[in-house]
Amino acid sequence: MTPEPLLWLDGLQGSGIRPGLSRMRALLRELGNPERACPSIIVAGTNGKGSTSSTLASILNASGYRTGLYTSPHLVELRERWMIAGTMISTEALVSAIEQLRAAAGRAGIVPTYFEALTLIAFIAFVGCDVMVLEVGMGGRLDATNVVRPLAALITPIGMDHTEYLGTTIRQIAGEKAGVIHRGAIVLTSNDDPRVLGVLRHRAAMFGNPFHVVTSTHPTPLAGDFQQRNAGLAVRAAEELRSLLPQITAESIERGVATTQWRGRLERIERDGKQIWIDGGHNAHAIAAIVPFITEHVPAPRLLVFGIMSDKNIAEVTSALFPLFDAIIATEPYPPRSEAAARLVSLAPDRAMAEADPRLAIERALASGYKSVVIAGSLYLAGAAIEFFSRGDAETRREEE
Repeated sequence: MTPEPLLWLDGLQGSGIRPGLSRMRALLRELGNPERACPSIIVAGTNGKGSTSSTLASILNASGYRTGLYTSPHLVELRERWMIAGTMISTEALVSAIEQLRAAAGRAGIVPTYFEALTLIAFIAFVGCDVMVLEVGMGGRLDATNVVRPLAALITPIGMDHTEYLGTTIRQIAGEKAGVIHRGAIVLTSNDDPRVLGVLRHRAAMFGNPFHVVTSTHPTPLAGDFQQRNAGLAVRAAEELRSLLPQITAESIERGVATTQWRGRLERIERDGKQIWIDGGHNAHAIAAIVPFITEHVPAPRLLVFGIMSDKNIAEVTSALFPLFDAIIATEPYPPRSEAAARLVSLAPDRAMAEADPRLAIERALASGYKSVVIAGSLYLAGAAIEFFSRGDAETRREEE
């Protein structure tokens, strides 16, 4: 039976996006400002936020700091969003945090959005940690995570996504992301677009903050050249933080990077002689990052299981991805928002077929003669695939570069 507090949390789904931080600040005051219980590091950007956050948290854990890591979304299990010392929080801890939040919301007469509630749970759960790493949900300036005054603000590559909320130009989007930069924060970014760098540098200069453009890469167990860039950003951040977190050493940095785990991003599974790659990249920027890896490391002929949300730039994504594959199975991982499988088939009618149910789509891929299968286009689809294979006897491992 699902605990009643979890039902209350689930009932907040559908509350949508309501920009603004007034609800967050009021509820944090009611809770005794748990966001101030330990130092924080915030990570914003369009793509690479999760793996960068996970790598940095792994380094901090390896350095002896009890680290809270808050990321979104989850792929299979809700508790994936909140990690302490590399482990998901317990159901009991989650229920306790929800109960505290629900009581505070009742006293304040405020109903938080679903994402606000998830973020508030992080602050409650991470009381007792030495440091916390927070992945921004969307944007930055008005994101629910942007209620802290972080030691460092990391900005991963910025591209065109969520334009209905963040703006229709790269400068506007960069301005929203730059909102996580506050006085006293060390600012680091792996962006190379001059337009983005100009916006970020200006915001950092307003506060006289150190500003670092990170171009270095670092070996990582996570597959893909782009992950080496993400690791490079996390490593440089750790190096810059050593004066504030002196337990960080060169050795703990290497140990932390080597033990980083991040599911659903070029995750490799072997089953019945097939190589299956699962990737949750869901916009043109993320898909462009995996195209070189597929070309170089996934043997042809290849089959693609593909599903995508209808509000994404489908033409740009499919024009980059579809030519790499000899066969395509289109599916609908989240029907309320998914692009219709039949519509996707029409983009490659010579080699695509529709199977709306993701589980059946994966079963068809496994029953095919293809030895190389890629499952991509949506975090919802990545989560469905991970759940599918976790119920079987698949051997999962990360590709070592």
